[in-house]
Amino acid sequence: MEKIIIFGTAKRGDEVFAILSQLPDYEIAAFSCNDQTLWGTEKEGRTIIPPGDMRGLYPDAIVVIASGSHVEIERQLVESRFVPGGGCRLPHQLIAPLSRAQRAALAAAVKRKTSFYNLDYREVAVPSDSGNGEKYLVICGGGYPTAGNPRCMFAHERVLQYRRAGLQVEAFGLVAGASFEEYAYEGVRVFQGGELELEKFLQGRNYRKLLIHFISPEIMQAIDRAGKGDMPMIVWCHGFEVLPWYRCWFNYTQSEIQKNIAALDRSDTEKRRFLKNIFEKEHIQFIFVSAWQMDRSKKFVGTLPKNNHVIHNFINHDFFASPSKEPQDRFHILSIKGHGTRMYANDLTAKAIIELSKRECFPHLTFELYGDGILFEENFKELLEHNFSNVHIHRCYLDHEVMRKLFRENGIFLSPTRMDSHQVTTSEAMSAGMAVVTSSAGPIREFLDESCGSIFEYDNYWMMAEDIEHLYNHPDEFLRKAKNARERIVRQCGYDDTIGQELRLILDQV
Repeated sequence: MEKIIIFGTAKRGDEVFAILSQLPDYEIAAFSCNDQTLWGTEKEGRTIIPPGDMRGLYPDAIVVIASGSHVEIERQLVESRFVPGGGCRLPHQLIAPLSRAQRAALAAAVKRKTSFYNLDYREVAVPSDSGNGEKYLVICGGGYPTAGNPRCMFAHERVLQYRRAGLQVEAFGLVAGASFEEYAYEGVRVFQGGELELEKFLQGRNYRKLLIHFISPEIMQAIDRAGKGDMPMIVWCHGFEVLPWYRCWFNYTQSEIQKNIAALDRSDTEKRRFLKNIFEKEHIQFIFVSAWQMDRSKKFVGTLPKNNHVIHNFINHDFFASPSKEPQDRFHILSIKGHGTRMYANDLTAKAIIELSKRECFPHLTFELYGDGILFEENFKELLEHNFSNVHIHRCYLDHEVMRKLFRENGIFLSPTRMDSHQVTTSEAMSAGMAVVTSSAGPIREFLDESCGSIFEYDNYWMMAEDIEHLYNHPDEFLRKAKNARERIVRQCGYDDTIGQELRLILDQV
């Protein structure tokens, strides 16, 4: 029986303890963490020991890192020479040897859906490739789109355009703890797995360049361990991955911030060090999707990458082009928003609709609300309770074909936000000639102004309702904004200024 030290005492540590307690081949000997105030206390009947005591107390133990910052933690432990003889492992690596029946029994024993770790993880052989290296690989942190899940769709749209330009492009979706798999998505060959799978994948294949969205220490560690750390790369900077935690403060309650402020600041310190390191590399080009994003990243890191560019996301206005709006289209209001984070502010949409229900215009309006995610019930609970006959809530994700149809059928697009780096779906709606109602946050005014949209103040859902009512009462203004919205996006996010610039960087020999 092998001894285990669980490094991590928060929710991930609880989950790892619940999982490993069911595996007879392992004995959980202790916990460890970086929080000095917890050293010497107990958790689940085990002592929480300082990292420096791990090797002395348990010289042959395996350290299982239960943290989202496992790359930084492993580096810290290795550099400090604190790691016992068993080395560092991730939880899913201990699950991998289990049979299907054993994994099913483990899931039943844990008796709850795991939040962080995949109990169905299995090791799958990663195929090698004898190709000539003329291909390009797009890597998406968080996963590539699948049927029914449009994650990282803006990267997929790029891949389609690159392929149309004659490039051979494949994609890898990095999903923490995922087993390796291969699938096709709209003609694109896609691979998926965790960082271990990405490492093995890169070891056996040759690419001319790596094109990375949502860079992370996990991605760079996989690339380095695969021996590909010096190959040319282009990194797109979209949001949270190059910003401090407080840019997304709205995702935390005040009590969570107070309780975890030290860990949040420590995570930012690690992120800043990681970004500063890769910003200095000559062989990596960095693309920021907005000037706002680049400026805020510079403030956080303290410097800009040696090779930096601002290139907006491509909006396929030819695909989304619609007939010009008619005055009556302003009665039909659309929202397409994920519920995975408070950044997308669906709660404001719900509050604005409830506020509008008190006004004379409300019976003449129809609302079509699309989206899904872990905050769905929280965001729409009160709105669902009202059961308005003219508010239709669809809990689902949409593909571009359906979105194009909905853009044509509706006139006003609701897109509140608390911090988008570029509202891609909003820009797609604008390219279809919809009048947008959005909030003043992040780089919003970099992509629209009052001539082509209605911008309300941050979190002010009363003003959001007022803007909708104003468009209802002023059809001429609705038509003007709809027309200007289309022209703005065609001018600012068209092919030549986005994909054209990216292709020049991709084909450059740097």
